[in-house]
Amino acid sequence: MADAECPECAGKVPLKAGAEEGEIISCPDCGTRLEIASVNPPKVQLAPKVEEDWGE
Repeated sequence: MADAECPECAGKVPLKAGAEEGEIISCPDCGTRLEIASVNPPKVQLAPKVEEDWGE
């Protein structure tokens, strides 16, 4: 298991074994939703905001 750094609070975000790029996780310190940008080296970025399309 490796740790990435949260871009919001600079806290440690552990990446579990088997984690995949594009997976959405939360920072254990601040709760920010993050997207795994890279597994090796471990890197996360802010998750894209999900917008409702209301069936359009």
